[in-house]
Amino acid sequence: MPGTEAPPPVHEHIRFEETDIAAPRVFLTGVAILLGTWFFIAALYGFYAFLVRERAAAQPSLPARAVGRIFVPPEPRLERAPAADLMAFRAREDSALNGYGWADKQKGTVTLPIERAMELIAQRGIPPQKDWSSLKLPIPLAGSRDTGFEGKVEPEPR
Repeated sequence: MPGTEAPPPVHEHIRFEETDIAAPRVFLTGVAILLGTWFFIAALYGFYAFLVRERAAAQPSLPARAVGRIFVPPEPRLERAPAADLMAFRAREDSALNGYGWADKQKGTVTLPIERAMELIAQRGIPPQKDWSSLKLPIPLAGSRDTGFEGKVEPEPR
């Protein structure tokens, strides 16, 4: 019998939503979220503008050279002519690097120009070093400055 369908069973413990969602409440919630977001954006923008003004007020004034004045350091001035002193310093360095002279006359040590020293090393080679394969070194202790090389390694010749 197609026309006689039984009604669904009714249970007192099962409940369900009798109406759909309240559209006005959902709309008002969305509007409240939107207004709250705009409020916080405006508040943060105002706070940012405040911080920019505070930082600009707290910054030191421009240096004297930026304003157009020439700054002269206070007395005593250690260099009367800094440009001339720098040129003299560079001339002394160039003569030490590119000239001959005595480093230690008693030991017979001389200084050579860099190019000449490289030529001599290329001709003669680097002198042989000690054989370090048999050297036994202790493991350095954590938290100490001891490296294990104390008294066992000679400083490089200069």
